[in-house]
Amino acid sequence: MLRFDSAVRSRRQALTLLELLVVIAILGVLIGLLLPAVQKVRDAAARLSCTNNLKEAGLALHQFADARGAFPPGAVFGPFLEANINTDAVHGCWPFVLPYLEQSALFNAYRWDVDFFDLANQPTVAAPLKILQCPSAQPNRFVQIDHPDGAFSNGGQGSCIDYGPVQGVGPGLALWGWIDAVSNYEGAFPMNRMIRVLEITDGASNTLLVAEDAGRPQLWRAGHSIPNEFSFGGPWASSANAVFLRGASADGAQLPGPCAINCTNDRQPYSFHTGGANFLFADGSVHFLKAAIDIRVLAALATRAGGEVLSSGID
Repeated sequence: MLRFDSAVRSRRQALTLLELLVVIAILGVLIGLLLPAVQKVRDAAARLSCTNNLKEAGLALHQFADARGAFPPGAVFGPFLEANINTDAVHGCWPFVLPYLEQSALFNAYRWDVDFFDLANQPTVAAPLKILQCPSAQPNRFVQIDHPDGAFSNGGQGSCIDYGPVQGVGPGLALWGWIDAVSNYEGAFPMNRMIRVLEITDGASNTLLVAEDAGRPQLWRAGHSIPNEFSFGGPWASSANAVFLRGASADGAQLPGPCAINCTNDRQPYSFHTGGANFLFADGSVHFLKAAIDIRVLAALATRAGGEVLSSGID
């Protein structure tokens, strides 16, 4: 009798094939429900980290401006005596602020008398700057000798970042009727100019300093990487690192165009965040601007003295 009861209990404790399939199906449903929530948490954490990176960049730029009386140039094609560049060397914006990004060793090793891509600036420009990399993008990307821009054709490599100083707005947007014409299309970081805070007459809270332009040197359009295509200006030391707002078509294939954000990373605002991108403003704040923002609004924010009147909010 005891043996019979034990056998019955043993059979009742075992799962049938049908019961096992039901359990597996339930687990599959639960996992399917859980994964999007986990991804949302990861995306939110990456976006917050990106925001913090931009705030640190803003502090560094303002510390430079406090020390030198003006922001660094968006790019230098020397000679440019205001920035103590006495040769015809070519440089980007970020090398100027290295000491304020806690990168004094890189700053001291950087050669200003030669181009940023000169072998004399190796391995300095090959050093990754984590603070200028968005965690939503692939880390530690490089421009090397095989890239078509030719900057490192003599050897070496340049470490890429995901943020670019805002150089200004392309007048072509006005010619096509996508924005209203203004008298000054310059942003806070024009080439061979150092802009004082007082020259940001549109107001610090209405003027962009830095925009996300993630994923370079790989070319991205509307969420898709384009095989064997290259986007310029990825290296942090590059003179082409700045963002020059021209807009794009919705698929990112044509410039200029009415699409403002996340259509192409061809020196345009672009991120891997869902629904928009992060921007640093001249007052030190960081805002997440939606991808659906009107190109007129973004262009008004990208100029420092355009005199535009913003009729809608930025959030």
